[in-house]
Amino acid sequence: MTWGKVIGGALALVLALIVLDKQGMLRAPPPKPRPAATVAAAPPAAVPGPAFRPTEETPDAFPDGNGRDEAFYLCTGCHGTALVKAQGMGRQQWDDTVSWMVEKHKMPEPDPATRGLVLDYLAAVFPPRAQQQRGWVNPFANR
Repeated sequence: MTWGKVIGGALALVLALIVLDKQGMLRAPPPKPRPAATVAAAPPAAVPGPAFRPTEETPDAFPDGNGRDEAFYLCTGCHGTALVKAQGMGRQQWDDTVSWMVEKHKMPEPDPATRGLVLDYLAAVFPPRAQQQRGWVNPFANR
């Protein structure tokens, strides 16, 4: 086979591709526009899983104790009970957290008596948790 035949065959292939492209045979047809009425009339897609049902949170979401109502109304002014219940802190950490929220997030400063009652309650019902070791632990380390 000579170089002339190779180049001639390549040019013939390119020419054939150009002709097919011009005729639209190498491209997918453009999508057909959907009528606006069809889009607007389509029912909303169903979301898998149980339907969302908002629930009203009450002080009963927190464990019983002296200061529960005060803690509930102080905390849930900005966020839900699940966030508070997920924490585990000592009294000083709770106090630092309240100070941080007052300073950084403009939470109204509770009066000293209410603040003390709330801090005592939170420290009692949501105390610090033991740190759990995560991941693989070398059984030969620290022997």
